[in-house]
Amino acid sequence: MKTVLGLATCFNRKEKTVNALNRLISGNPEIRFSFIITDDGSSDGTSDALRSFENVTVLHGDGNLYYSGGMRMAIDAANAREEEFDYCLLFNDDVEFYDHCIEYLASLKEDVIWVGPTCDKEGRLVYSGINRKPGFKPAYTHLLAESSEGVRCETLNGNCVLIPWRIFKKLPNIPEVYHHSFGDYEYGFAATRMGFEMRVPDRFIGMCKDDTPSTRNWKNRDLSIRERLKLKESVKGLPFREYFYYLHHNFGLPTALVYSATPYIKIMLHR
Repeated sequence: MKTVLGLATCFNRKEKTVNALNRLISGNPEIRFSFIITDDGSSDGTSDALRSFENVTVLHGDGNLYYSGGMRMAIDAANAREEEFDYCLLFNDDVEFYDHCIEYLASLKEDVIWVGPTCDKEGRLVYSGINRKPGFKPAYTHLLAESSEGVRCETLNGNCVLIPWRIFKKLPNIPEVYHHSFGDYEYGFAATRMGFEMRVPDRFIGMCKDDTPSTRNWKNRDLSIRERLKLKESVKGLPFREYFYYLHHNFGLPTALVYSATPYIKIMLHR
């Protein structure tokens, strides 16, 4: 039986968090799970519900960690553990995991980071492993393999990532500059720079809807310039400092200079 340490962060969605753990445990009977979950100040009883599970360590935030901060705390705690595992699993609690999905990933080629793709209710690819498109612009292609060999990717969405333990222990944590977005992209790019192989398999591991906000998004041209600027600089928007760091670190200074300024131009031009 293979051992997996699952890491996630959550906030005020107790039912989804509990459901994710139940699906992982019951749907993968050949895996022995332990978990480290960061509860970022939930007020809906999430922490109490998590403590009803065996082998779950609950960490506590103050409501200001968001995704990257919560995952950073969980990764730090995992690295401090003396116990060793076969794999570390990074996952999101809003994924409705399919039966045997982690068992399947663990049965694939060893010494590979496997990025499990998710689909929506219509079966369309939502989150996955990612490659950069050629060119100057920071644009991406989300991948789904055509065979069990998988397809290589450069970085990842953190919805379901199975990492061999020896590789996990060598990876750097998510940089502190990130609060919410880009932490998982940065984590994947770091693995690529270190020479580790990442692949996407040939099947979905579960369902997950696209959580990109719609009406309350800085790209919404129906909002005023002031509202759009405020939303852009919010934690869940596209904060300048974080976005510039991300672009500079992964695409180079010219791309960072141009594309960190582009959102402001679009907002001022009502585009």
